[in-house]
Amino acid sequence: MYGYAQRKWYQNEAGGEIYSPTPYSSSLLVDVVVGPHQRDRRSRHSFNPDVESTTQARNEQFENGRHAIGLWHTHPESQPHPSGPDRKTTEDYLRAFGNNRERYLTVIIGNRGEVPAITVWSAEKCGNWLRWGELHDHPAELLMAELSMR
Repeated sequence: MYGYAQRKWYQNEAGGEIYSPTPYSSSLLVDVVVGPHQRDRRSRHSFNPDVESTTQARNEQFENGRHAIGLWHTHPESQPHPSGPDRKTTEDYLRAFGNNRERYLTVIIGNRGEVPAITVWSAEKCGNWLRWGELHDHPAELLMAELSMR
């Protein structure tokens, strides 16, 4: 994921999905990150995944015991925050899971620092939108440590 950080003006956004073998555990483990795919539509300020490639990757991960728990993508900013479209997309994914998920994550990779800044946000079933690590009891440090190893 960090290899796609938009450090130069000509680099496009990149993204994909994050997976966990334990999507319902209180100790969330992310052990697979997928994307971007060759047929994704990417520009400096947008990332639109190829539906067919994303669906195929999701099915393969599910066959290997992993569940989609969120999305990741890059932003051309040092301290990334989700845009309106980022929030809508994350909320759409959460709704698509019906009663199968309490939250869906969005992980955003910034463009500054030896290891670029990473922010983790979640759309919650109750309607809240939360940044992990700020006034929140989710184990964001564990998730971020796992993601930084990818």
